[in-house]
Amino acid sequence: MKRLRSLPLAGVIVVAFALTLALPAAAQSAYDRDVVVQVMRTNLQTLGQVRAALNKGDFYAAAEGFWKFAEGQNRILQFTPPKGSKAEWDRILGKFVDTALRGVGAAGERDAPKGLKIVEELQALNKEGHSLFR
Repeated sequence: MKRLRSLPLAGVIVVAFALTLALPAAAQSAYDRDVVVQVMRTNLQTLGQVRAALNKGDFYAAAEGFWKFAEGQNRILQFTPPKGSKAEWDRILGKFVDTALRGVGAAGERDAPKGLKIVEELQALNKEGHSLFR
């Protein structure tokens, strides 16, 4: 008899746990245009700073800039875009984050030419993203 009484309670616990996981995911997918615009503006500003830092040999500043790129794109990766597919959004932004992290590594290696090439890759990803989602 005790098992029959605990079965409904177990079901309630499973449902409550599932809702706990599902609700934050649903809340995260809402597109926040203001956050996206803020990230894009920061990226534009940071792009020049990273390029300048690499050209001056300031690898610490370059690494900070690449990290800022990764943080911003990772922040908006959770959103579902109002235009274009979520799968493409995830692919492009995920690749952007990965590329920015490679930039941090290039800065750590004190490899300016490699870092500048990564900046070009980020610009290409940015252009691709704008063509699909803007």
